[in-house]
Amino acid sequence: MRLCMISLDAVANPDADRLLSLPALSALADEGVFCGNVKTVYPTITYPIHASLLTGCYPETHGIGHNQPLQQDTPQEMRTWYWSIGDIKVKTLHQAAKEKGLDVASILWPVTGKNPYVRRNFPEVLPLPGESAVMKMLRYASPVWILRMELLYGRTRKSILQPDLDDYATLLCEKLYAGIRPPDVLTVHLVDCDSMRHWHGTDSQEAHDAMKRLDARVGRIVAAVQKAGLLDETLFCVVSDHGQQDAPNGVLLDAKLKAACGARAQSLGMGAYIFGPDLDKARRVLEENGTKWGVGRIFIDQELRALHAPADVHLAVDALPGYCFIDKLEETHGEHGFSLDCPQARTLLWLKGPGIRKGQRLAKANLVDIAPTLAKALGLDLPQAEGKALTGVFIRP
Repeated sequence: MRLCMISLDAVANPDADRLLSLPALSALADEGVFCGNVKTVYPTITYPIHASLLTGCYPETHGIGHNQPLQQDTPQEMRTWYWSIGDIKVKTLHQAAKEKGLDVASILWPVTGKNPYVRRNFPEVLPLPGESAVMKMLRYASPVWILRMELLYGRTRKSILQPDLDDYATLLCEKLYAGIRPPDVLTVHLVDCDSMRHWHGTDSQEAHDAMKRLDARVGRIVAAVQKAGLLDETLFCVVSDHGQQDAPNGVLLDAKLKAACGARAQSLGMGAYIFGPDLDKARRVLEENGTKWGVGRIFIDQELRALHAPADVHLAVDALPGYCFIDKLEETHGEHGFSLDCPQARTLLWLKGPGIRKGQRLAKANLVDIAPTLAKALGLDLPQAEGKALTGVFIRP
């Protein structure tokens, strides 16, 4: 059994009908299992969710509670991200596959830099101002393979922006399956729709076009597997992490809190973590100023523990509809980082392959159940996973 896992960033339950009308994704649903009601994890931002997809654990356990460590006094453009696999505290699918002797490849998957379990790795790593994109990638990726791919195909990539980067990622997937040793496990993260929604809005024509491109890329990857003669032994898992909502009203919550009581806000987009020496005072300030600051719900420690939020987060907020929290004045469009009761926090799952039921629709699932389900299918060991293998997806229990 092989695994091809494809993440479609920033699509969710409200997009299901549109996506199921497209050829590649509708075929996967017809030939396998589909669920349009997958409860994602808090916070609803990319890096924590993708760590959960690899581990079957919540952020409080796997250790990735945000895209970035807390760096409120560092200029936004200079802030580092959780780029390295060493930031994840538990076993991943990549590690479990490697330990079983499987060959692993990964393209643009978050929190996978410097990964000893991935033989061919092109992780999501961003150059900061003054850094060389090439040198940084060589430090975090599989250098020999990356250099070879760049020499052979780099000229085909128009830019490192979307949709060009996803086109290049898809090309790399095709070349991996066309090679002498196709990967036993491939994980790939496609970001086109997330970028278009951030830049143009959630229901923009640009976002709709991005969904068509995502479907075409999924189709190209499936075709590459078929051309390699591996279709009958490959489990396809297509997932999403979160949707987006339009949030045109940006609020400088960190600056307001700092001035009012010395507390700090780490933005999640349509939410924020609150840190400081006196959280009771910060909470009172938020309650007094919430509406005019765009603050909706306030989460206290007990609620955050129930959400499996990062262990060091004891106060957090949700934004009012149409608002988001920013660190510098800028135009905003689509955003995420909202709470789990939003429709856009219900994500999507397709499973198709050997041993998987055909034409099955699941009423609901939890995102932390996905990694244990894949581990079960491949005979891998994820002892720390907090999710459970999904029932009703396998032909035999």
